[in-house]
Amino acid sequence: MADPAGPAARLKAAISGVDHSIVGVRDLEAARARYRSLGFTLTPRGRHIGWATANYCIMFPDDYIELLGIVEPGAYSAGLDGILAERGEGILKLALASGDAGATHEFFARHGLAPEPVAELARELEAPEGTVLPKFRLVHPQAAAMPGLAGFVVQHLTPGLLRRPEWCRHRNGATGIASYAIVADEPAALAEGWRRVFGAGAVAPAGGRLTVETGTARLDFMTRHALAGAFDGIEMPAPKSGTIAAMTVAVTDLVAAAACLAEAGVACWRTDNGIAVPPEDACGAVIAFAEES
Repeated sequence: MADPAGPAARLKAAISGVDHSIVGVRDLEAARARYRSLGFTLTPRGRHIGWATANYCIMFPDDYIELLGIVEPGAYSAGLDGILAERGEGILKLALASGDAGATHEFFARHGLAPEPVAELARELEAPEGTVLPKFRLVHPQAAAMPGLAGFVVQHLTPGLLRRPEWCRHRNGATGIASYAIVADEPAALAEGWRRVFGAGAVAPAGGRLTVETGTARLDFMTRHALAGAFDGIEMPAPKSGTIAAMTVAVTDLVAAAACLAEAGVACWRTDNGIAVPPEDACGAVIAFAEES
């Protein structure tokens, strides 16, 4: 019997865009203060149950940024301690969005990408009304499922606990993530894998780049040469392939965003469509600001 929802609906439930990025930081409270100075509103602190890690999140209507740090040295940190020791702070990975973790698991299994069993995750969040418990379901497919990119897929079971209107308002006018810049030795070689996830019409190779329209943030895979051109003047260590080097944040008013940076004493560089903050001022990540289209 045919599935009445159809393949397009099943795929949308399985993967519906980029849910959030994870920025690994050495000092979580210092990172919180730094991002507040850039004009972002941060949620109260969350603590992963049974893990060594805690976070602060920068929420938008459709996605968010997670600042992740270790608050209990020696306990299980899911590898964060090793990553920080080896490569330092920065954007560690992306989480794609799912409306149904079971459908996501089935989707990847059907393509021979044998994901691990769906995992459950919860964290304690110090909300104004008291401690609450946001809950999630996670799918960790094989690396080939998200070619050229470290990540996983997440379904929110309690979205209302995080996406509160007051947490989505930012002094710098930010409304969401427009794109991520990801280093790739051969961007075009990644195209087929991303067509499987988002469809042929969402994937476009061009020169030294490959763009993937996800429905939320765009993925821009680019060579090191293209990355240097996109962020001319900003010094970055020679990034390895797969490094998520930068994110572009959409803002309602670029002048207001620039005023926040000036107030914080943060130098910024002009880009083709806005301004950018260097990695030393954003916990290892280049953050660009551009007016929303």
